[in-house]
Amino acid sequence: MKTNLDSFFDFSHFFGPAPDFLAYLRSQILTLGFRRKNVELANMAAEIAFREHPLTLRGLFYRVVSLGGLPSTDKKQYNRLNRILTKLREGGAVPFSWIVDNVRSTIKPSSWSGLPDFVETVEQAYRMDFWARLPAYVHVICEKDAIAGVLASVTREYDVALSPVRGYCSLTFAHEIASLWNRIDKPIYAYYLGDYDPSGFDLERDLRERLQRYCRRPFVWERLGVLREDFAEFDLMPLKPKVSDRRYAKFLRTHGRKCAELDALPAPELRSRVETAIDDHIPQDEWSKLKELERVQRESFRFALVQFKKAA
Repeated sequence: MKTNLDSFFDFSHFFGPAPDFLAYLRSQILTLGFRRKNVELANMAAEIAFREHPLTLRGLFYRVVSLGGLPSTDKKQYNRLNRILTKLREGGAVPFSWIVDNVRSTIKPSSWSGLPDFVETVEQAYRMDFWARLPAYVHVICEKDAIAGVLASVTREYDVALSPVRGYCSLTFAHEIASLWNRIDKPIYAYYLGDYDPSGFDLERDLRERLQRYCRRPFVWERLGVLREDFAEFDLMPLKPKVSDRRYAKFLRTHGRKCAELDALPAPELRSRVETAIDDHIPQDEWSKLKELERVQRESFRFALVQFKKAA
């Protein structure tokens, strides 16, 4: 199957004129020793990563396929892109931070070189709980741990809880969220992002029902993606549901024959949807006042810490 890599190579075919950085990026890629057939693919992957980071490797893969850079979504093509991206990152053309993977992490207790170092950390960490003074509570839930890395910059900016499900949720996971919600005396809004396939919808149903069982407070639940209209709007390559899946018949009746992974949606679109959903619950005048109050508190706190550091 012929791909669109040749027309992409000038960078303008899909994304418009390239800034100077992309010209520099392309020159860096040419020094990494790619075989001729992989140079154009490396350029495509690097530009998408530059424009949409942070994103997952699978998300990048779907974007490359949807733009015609790879002929299919099979494992062979995924592995090819993975090898290319490894070379791009190890060669310094693509920063490691552009590709997120929250599934694997290192666990280590926090430690400091001394009290001044600790005080500096505390100074940078202070943040006022705006949501304690706002009229609603917002919680974002996503099906995949890797997607949490894509969304974290938004939820961190707005100080909103972000919970990756990681498959069918445990009783403990659902009960922890429900226990948190039970302590909240204001409207609760939960926003969910998951795959458009039998498992994705069943995972969502299972979690929502468990939360309804354990939570004594009413809550509003809304799916932000993947949505039926996303297939046409983002030209998602439809995957086929597994006929052997016991949830296949129900999915077919309710949602049709098309499937798509959450990673297939562009990372900027995922972040935009979450930001819009959060922003809908923030009175802008009140938010500005709270930001100013936080600034004043930070200044006062910083002064106290400076005195402490001098004493230490």
